[in-house]
Amino acid sequence: MASDAHSEIEKILAILEKNPEGLSTGKISELAFFSYSYKTLQRRLVKMADDGLILKVGEKKARKYLPLGMSETENIGHLTDSAHEIFSPESQNILKFLDTPPHGRPKMSYNRNFLDTYEPNTTAYIPERVRKQLYKEGKRFDKSLAAGTYAREICQRLLIDLSYNSSRLEGNTYSRLDTQKLVEEGITAEGKVHEETVMIMNHKEAILFLVENAQTIELNSLTIRNLHHLLSQDLLAIPAACGNIRAIEVNIGQSTYKPLNNPHLLKELFELLLLKARKINDSFEQSFFLLVHLSYLQAFEDVNKRTSRLSCNIPFIKENLCPLSFTDVARDDYTAALLAIYEQNNVEPMLELYAWAYLRSCEQYGVVKKSLGEIDVFRIQYRQQRKEVMGLVVKNRLHGKAIEEYVENFCEQNDIDETAKFTAMTLADLSTLHAGAIIGLGITEAQLDAWLSGKP
Repeated sequence: MASDAHSEIEKILAILEKNPEGLSTGKISELAFFSYSYKTLQRRLVKMADDGLILKVGEKKARKYLPLGMSETENIGHLTDSAHEIFSPESQNILKFLDTPPHGRPKMSYNRNFLDTYEPNTTAYIPERVRKQLYKEGKRFDKSLAAGTYAREICQRLLIDLSYNSSRLEGNTYSRLDTQKLVEEGITAEGKVHEETVMIMNHKEAILFLVENAQTIELNSLTIRNLHHLLSQDLLAIPAACGNIRAIEVNIGQSTYKPLNNPHLLKELFELLLLKARKINDSFEQSFFLLVHLSYLQAFEDVNKRTSRLSCNIPFIKENLCPLSFTDVARDDYTAALLAIYEQNNVEPMLELYAWAYLRSCEQYGVVKKSLGEIDVFRIQYRQQRKEVMGLVVKNRLHGKAIEEYVENFCEQNDIDETAKFTAMTLADLSTLHAGAIIGLGITEAQLDAWLSGKP
């Protein structure tokens, strides 16, 4: 029976390839001469569309089915003009295999050797010269600062950009402006489906999780599973699948790649993938490795690509490098590069897209940095100490000259060299202190009120 079904699918694909303008169910039935009923054919066509083998356009009587590559939004069979801005002639040549429709390409299963042969700090997907260029453009501070410092400075912009672009690469139709309204004000765009709104809000929550936990977060299964949970919550049919390694079979639409279908082995390879990632010293190589292998393994029931795009930003957030927001990356280009990984284990097209997208992000956030003003590195470097001494001033109900003496003594005890600068910042912050700004100071609202009431 299975072979009969496969033969029928091949027959339908062949018919549609000869009729790229699209055909109705009735016309397909006429051309195919299937022995089964019209209703059965309808169900088969819907399933083929859901599996990404063909395209479904229109509703009810006006519905037509098209071969892949005939839709502007889903075209992966032929590279768009924008592809030539990213892909070199060599990568375009690699991607020529996409000119053959999926049913004509060889079937591919998960290749464990692709992961096993990768040796951290020996194997290098990204050439050294490219890593140096990316680091030069992505570096944001001359001093070593707390993990997540830069991401916090541009957090609001990052929430909008990465939520919008990562969702857009999944086919989400929210505009950037609508995304901004949703992220900043919680306003849902009119006429959008519920899943699109949830997808963007999930991105916001997941990005905040990475930024707020930058100092303690590690590249381990707990982190990636929690990231997946945040991205997939309220989107999967079975809630328990959120954050858990899948126990069911999955298919990749528009591809001949068949992911691994063994839950125990999936867990093992997931751990191996992350073990290798943790050992990679270079932030860019580590980031790219995560993007490639989390996408390829397909460890979760769904939302794997989203998880890989946010995971690949963890090294950047921790190291205070410019994040990767996938700005201006065409969905067709991204899909084509992914398919080269899935079906050929070739990372070159994705590497070119990754490097191009990272440099675009650097340009974008360079402008953001200027609009924010220069970041005061000293202020950020001693943020925790400043909060600590402010809390102590309030608790001890110090005022006037006593505050200055206390802060100067605090600087001496804590090896803070620029005493005058630190003291001036602390005094300025204390002068505007209110109940809405005491988080992190270790004081209560009652203690603040008591200190304020004692002011001369």
